[in-house]
Amino acid sequence: MTRLSIWTIFFSVVILLATTYANAGLDGRLVFYLSFDNTKGQTIGDTSSNGLDAEIIENAKIVKGKYGEAIHITNNGQDCVSISSHEKLKFTDEITMTAWIHSQETWEGKKVHWIDKGCHWFEVEWGASYGIGSIDIGNGPEIWLFLGARDDRGISDRQEFIVPHEMQEKRWHHIAGSYDGKTMKIYLDGDVMGEERREFNFSGDNIASVWIGCARNKYAFVNGTIDEAAVWRRALSETEIKQAMSGNFLAVSLTDKVATTWANLKATFVYP
Repeated sequence: MTRLSIWTIFFSVVILLATTYANAGLDGRLVFYLSFDNTKGQTIGDTSSNGLDAEIIENAKIVKGKYGEAIHITNNGQDCVSISSHEKLKFTDEITMTAWIHSQETWEGKKVHWIDKGCHWFEVEWGASYGIGSIDIGNGPEIWLFLGARDDRGISDRQEFIVPHEMQEKRWHHIAGSYDGKTMKIYLDGDVMGEERREFNFSGDNIASVWIGCARNKYAFVNGTIDEAAVWRRALSETEIKQAMSGNFLAVSLTDKVATTWANLKATFVYP
């Protein structure tokens, strides 16, 4: 093998490792990740290591998405996709929620949820919930970030952060909401759309299931499509959120990438 070939391998592997470890960072404190690309029957596989598979309850179907496949909410009812109540869905302190969304209709006059864990279900301590959606209550379309809070006496309440938006119908947009214990942030297409410093004890530990594409029995994202829905137990940085926008960010392991790259490199070399 020539000296040039050896250096080519070395630098290629270094670049690969740097890229892969950057992507691997998104594994940290990931709760669930629904890419919608591994659906069997009514079950949508969780791409994270937590096994929090979702079920298509009713009035939703798998369609072409931003990357691969996605879930589309039909106009036949209020049901959508649900991850059954689980201890791994309960957490406190920090959070990030992300998804790609696409609406066939105008956002005006609509109340829709993209991710919801009991934000409007008073029987399950709605003050210990989390969720994000687009709601128009007369002020025009706004992105609403809902986060539960619990004070030192154990009394729960719900914090809301609201930012107006001008998202277009029939176009994919990436949304994200986060809280790091000090600041609530809403991102649109990878950029910070609004932020507000507000310190409280975030609590997302009620017993509700997590719903994708609606809140429980209300606020369905009718004629809307959701792809790459994910939740973390930490606040992602702006760089990480841009990274999550790439789609299938956990799809290939480090071992697979190195093996594939090594095979491709060897195939191009000419031995003396």
